Amino acid sequence: MDERPGIIFHQVLRAHHNACTAALAKRGLRDMGSPRLLVELAQYPDDPARAPTQKELADRLHCAPPTIAASLKCLERQGYVARRTDERDSRRNRISITRKGRDALAAGMRAFQQVDNAMYRGFTPREREQVQEFHQRMLDNLYQIGGDQEDDSCPPPPPPPEPPERKCDHC
Repeated sequence: MDERPGIIFHQVLRAHHNACTAALAKRGLRDMGSPRLLVELAQYPDDPARAPTQKELADRLHCAPPTIAASLKCLERQGYVARRTDERDSRRNRISITRKGRDALAAGMRAFQQVDNAMYRGFTPREREQVQEFHQRMLDNLYQIGGDQEDDSCPPPPPPPEPPERKCDHC
């Protein structure tokens, strides 16, 4: 079997990541850190007693708890999330998204929609739906073989998008 599909898939993921990073930067959201965490936190009501714990977030996002802890530290420093001690168990913190976090997430979602619209240009609605179905199946298959495991180190920030390659000094 040709190995090229895996390489192309990786290139698509990297290009999508870089395009999203650039779109966020244009909106002044370079410090957003982990949009995935903000999306998850936005699903919870603004009730600190019902907010998730770090462990619950790690489980829901298929991430190692230390990775979630590092991401939350960055988001908290930027004012996008708040930690509150659980009223029933002082050893646990409940994490909630702040108003600033909700506003940043709304702007970020517009940036992601812009990138997705460009990525899917020329696709029919049915083709877009099929791509999502294929990706979900791929994700489920990878989770079955340990693809939801993440190492305990915090990944380095993504590199900024590279400028287009110049062919010569006149171009």
